Amino acid sequence: MALIKADYMYNGVVMAVHDGDTITINVDLGFNTWHLCPFRLLGCNARELKDEGGLEAQINLSLLLINKTVVVRSIKPDKYGERYLASVMTPDGINIVDKLIKEGWAAAWDGKGIKPLPPWPRIEIT
Repeated sequence: MALIKADYMYNGVVMAVHDGDTITINVDLGFNTWHLCPFRLLGCNARELKDEGGLEAQINLSLLLINKTVVVRSIKPDKYGERYLASVMTPDGINIVDKLIKEGWAAAWDGKGIKPLPPWPRIEIT
């Protein structure tokens, strides 16, 4: 019997923001069990901390998410070790990646080819 790969949805609290597209969530696994796990936001690329606008992207994401409850849908392990690719939403249904792209903090990216960068200074997409 072949195992079927499935994604999973959890509630959690954002504990840290590494940069404009990577966060650490304290994930509620149920039964009073929590797991601290890093996640890369699926579907976008933000500027790196070392790049112009990178610190601003990190600060923006921190203001949006630090200590906030979110719903995280883990998709698959990332190619860089312990973190997972994930979709993250607020409890009221706002998709964080969609918001970052719309507000010019991230560029849409499917994970293939050269990583696109959002323009800097940023331009809000309407």
